Amino acid sequence: MRFALFALRNLARSRRRTAISLAIVAAGTIGLLLTAGFIRFSFDGLREAMIHGGLGHLEIASAAAVASRGEAALDRSVSQGIDGWQEVRAAVEKLPHVVAVQANLHLMGMIQKPGGDSVSFVGVGVEPEREHRMGFETKVRQGRALADAAPAEGDDEVVLALGLAAALGARPGDTLTLLAASPDGMLNALDVRVAGLVTTGVQELDSRYLKIHLATGQRLLATDRVSNLLVGLDDTAATATAQIAVAQALAGRSPTLAVTSWEKRAAFYSQVRNLYLGIFWFLGAIVFVLVVLATSNTLVMTVMERVREIGTLRAIGTAPGQIAAMVLWEALWLGVLGALLGDALGAAAIAGINGLHLKMPPPPGAVDPIDLQLAFVPEAFAAIVGVMAFVLLVAALAPVARATRISVVEALRHV
Repeated sequence: MRFALFALRNLARSRRRTAISLAIVAAGTIGLLLTAGFIRFSFDGLREAMIHGGLGHLEIASAAAVASRGEAALDRSVSQGIDGWQEVRAAVEKLPHVVAVQANLHLMGMIQKPGGDSVSFVGVGVEPEREHRMGFETKVRQGRALADAAPAEGDDEVVLALGLAAALGARPGDTLTLLAASPDGMLNALDVRVAGLVTTGVQELDSRYLKIHLATGQRLLATDRVSNLLVGLDDTAATATAQIAVAQALAGRSPTLAVTSWEKRAAFYSQVRNLYLGIFWFLGAIVFVLVVLATSNTLVMTVMERVREIGTLRAIGTAPGQIAAMVLWEALWLGVLGALLGDALGAAAIAGINGLHLKMPPPPGAVDPIDLQLAFVPEAFAAIVGVMAFVLLVAALAPVARATRISVVEALRHV
């Protein structure tokens, strides 16, 4: 403790040099906090966008459909669909953390406006009321979303993505014809009325996407099956626990079904996460090098200015190890105090940036801009204090080596 207080007094004596070192450490801390906040916001935002954009927290599907995913998923979505899905849903909805279970029917085919050309589509049959309970978002641009209640036969409706609507020349209120092949190979047709126009946020998907009621899709494909069941939870953090519970509940009842988490289905999320983590560690390495170089130079200059003082301490019996401890304590104080200052300024910067409500341009392939918000990452505020203390101790290695080599004779030359 004696060396800690002595080191603190030494820093107070060299105020200008101490202020420069503190500013360097604080600037590095602020940079890391802003980067960590942006990455956390991006992770959380992308995760929730995927979950509430249609993935759900968990998916229940036949093991055969999961195994063949990516080969011809839409073609096989009915033949490899779920029989008795109502009983499966009833069992799952009794489990803890489960908010809702929605049945989906994936379909593909052709859509045509009377007197116009046919356009290919990919779509999904859904239960709108359960979509709301799942927290799924529908970005309506014209008209309205699908009605909650399932339509009676002959009163079927559809919502079209903007690109598909433009290709058809369709508007809300128009009547269109859907054509799709049933599991036995029969071509079925069904007239639907356009309820509204929506955007998926992805340009490529907007050119082909539509959504209809589950009952409408089942009539079109002449089936009682569904492609999968999506499970919505009250907390994303409970995904792993809920996945185990759902799998156990289905093990005896429906052994051919597989339960998959949102993260395993969202390969894009993992790719973005790995990219951003790589960027963070790269920036962290740059900050480490810059802080080490800048503060090491400052500490060396401090030692050189105190050659006489250090020589005097050696003359009265101070051991080299005690001299080293004094310099290391100075570095430790600079790291801790500079990081705490950076934490305070970083928190203010995050709050200020969030208050500006800035927008970022949409990512490639997307159409909607993204709100720029930086997350407060409590663990980062604490961890960076320890990191900066370690960085300054590394920076002090060269000054320590210089200080412990100063002899009484060398010190007398500076008298």
